[in-house]
Amino acid sequence: MSRFLSLMYHNLEDEPTNTYSITTAVFQQQLDWLMAEGYVVEGLPDLEQRLLRRRGIPERYVVMTFDDGHRSNLHAAEILCRAGAQATFFLTRDFCRQRPEFLRDSEIRELASLCSIGSHGVSHAPLSRISDERVRTELAESKAWLEAVLGAPITTFSAPGGFINQNVLRHAIRLGYTLAGNSVDWWNEPATVASRRMVNRVAIRQGMPLSVFKRVVEQDATFLLQRRLRAGVLDVAKRLVPLQQYDRLSRAFYRLRAELPTRSSS
Repeated sequence: MSRFLSLMYHNLEDEPTNTYSITTAVFQQQLDWLMAEGYVVEGLPDLEQRLLRRRGIPERYVVMTFDDGHRSNLHAAEILCRAGAQATFFLTRDFCRQRPEFLRDSEIRELASLCSIGSHGVSHAPLSRISDERVRTELAESKAWLEAVLGAPITTFSAPGGFINQNVLRHAIRLGYTLAGNSVDWWNEPATVASRRMVNRVAIRQGMPLSVFKRVVEQDATFLLQRRLRAGVLDVAKRLVPLQQYDRLSRAFYRLRAELPTRSSS
């Protein structure tokens, strides 16, 4: 079975306002390249079925995900479906209930008719830094909310901010989740995903040129290792630094890192 990459997006904006926003044109360009190169683009439930049925992973295979539930996710799903591709969209309950730029129930149902839906928690809390009781609440209530909206089971989730550990994963499995997405810049081995129930996801951020996107998808080991080493600083901070300080450190880090891929691609 072939190792594969999973990509993590957030929202599409004509004028990106943060490091996680990219333009529709950039997303379309990336998707066009994937399809032209013969990649099979699917979501987490599709991956899980491949693992359960031992169907094998295509030589060129990408699992695509979107986090948070921004209203532009519906447009992204329409673009994907026109291309014959799929993705999983992870929605945060309180964002969708309280913020005008996020999906409402009717739009969530429309999105679910196009692509698969997963949980991204109730409040976007850092799951590995909160109490067990609150972890269970975040995972259980977000799952129940989506199942009520959609009338269908929700079995996948992604950890907000990449705050996940084995304890969080154990709670998720007990609540009925079968696969989880993290924020680790690395590829996936099918056997490891099947046993750990965790999918590594590489974040696609503003300012990434197509040349760098290609290196990511083609699993350039040197490039991905550089990203992992740089991200290691934040991995330590996630465990040790107070959350407010971590948030400031993370924002500063990604502002700096946004410049690095362009230099690396020359």
